[in-house]
Amino acid sequence: MDYKQIDTFEKVLEFNGETLEQFNNRTVKMAPDTYGYEKVKAIVLAMNGGKNVTSGYWPYFWNPNGSAVGFSFRAYFYDIVFAFVGARLLMIDHERAIYAGKTFTKEYSEYING
Repeated sequence: MDYKQIDTFEKVLEFNGETLEQFNNRTVKMAPDTYGYEKVKAIVLAMNGGKNVTSGYWPYFWNPNGSAVGFSFRAYFYDIVFAFVGARLLMIDHERAIYAGKTFTKEYSEYING
């Protein structure tokens, strides 16, 4: 499946072989930020075609208002993975990082803002 066909969280889970009910049962007692982290991990795995990457691209969000809405989007490449937060949430390429950041803004907000 082409990553651009994955445009909802339900499709993310379908790609990863999990239902929304299974995901919700697995994450029901998690804190909001941990729940958001689990969502973003699932998104990254699907965007990368099921591969884990150790260097790549990360969707970068800038929010001048300090609220959970109104993200603008940028992508930033780095190769010193251990020096940055979110190193396990990398995309294979710039295009996927942009797509994921624009498509799954709500899920990234849940992760970033708890």
